[in-house]
Amino acid sequence: MQTISALFYFVFLFSGLTLQVAGHGFVHSVAIDGKEYQGWNPFSDPYNNPAPRATRKVGSDGFVADSDADLACHHGGDEGTTVLAEAPAGAKVTFNWAYWPGDHQGPVSTYMASCSGDCSSFSANSAKWFKVDASGYSASDRQWAAAKLIAAQSSWTSTIPSNLAPGQYLLRNEIIALHSVTPQFYPSCIQVEVTGSGSGRPSSDDLATMQEVYGSASWPNIYLSSNLDSYQVPGPAVARLDGSASGSPPVQTTTGSASTTHAASPTGTSTPTQQTGGQCVLSRRRFARRN
Repeated sequence: MQTISALFYFVFLFSGLTLQVAGHGFVHSVAIDGKEYQGWNPFSDPYNNPAPRATRKVGSDGFVADSDADLACHHGGDEGTTVLAEAPAGAKVTFNWAYWPGDHQGPVSTYMASCSGDCSSFSANSAKWFKVDASGYSASDRQWAAAKLIAAQSSWTSTIPSNLAPGQYLLRNEIIALHSVTPQFYPSCIQVEVTGSGSGRPSSDDLATMQEVYGSASWPNIYLSSNLDSYQVPGPAVARLDGSASGSPPVQTTTGSASTTHAASPTGTSTPTQQTGGQCVLSRRRFARRN
């Protein structure tokens, strides 16, 4: 009996170690204007039943395919939450990722979508998004945006457009890994209440679903440097919001309802960092499973 118990123990232990080396990454917190909002932890939160958060759920630390209906905000992220993060127009937003593998290179982008009133009942999958910023391959230092994210302690900083009209929005950060035969998408979304006196709104040319953004995209072979210098990040240009410049510079090329509440108690403060093959099993140290 002791032998059987010991065997089950080692099987359980090995399974845990396998989970620790087979993952990728997810946003564990989002810092907005000095306040930090906890992300959804796909390894512990489904079992802990935590209080609602401004961040939407992610099904795992794995990727979403470009043909998946949940391309916008990951598996579980289509449904809204009853919490909003406070986001003054012009504020900096830092997405803090729970580790990112060094071989998963590719572009990084941030998008926003108006919830048309109430984010708690707003579907991410049918949202029309406008681009806030995007960065791909830099020919000058021969680095992908994902490498710069890693260098910035696995974080990416964007800026809410300073003239954006107030209201409830989804804010989406994404890394696209190009190490495999087909691209792997890693999106994460948070609900925000944009405040301020701006009146800027995206034009119809600025707006697209995520399927429209990537439906006809072409992807380079990241192991052949000869075809990278001319690579451009897919999707529309950075939204100008009725002709005015957005909060973040365009980095395109290589060179409220009663049922919704604000997140009253942020999890802490943050010092935002200004950023910026096919096998995914990596022998590495796993970021501790954050709650």
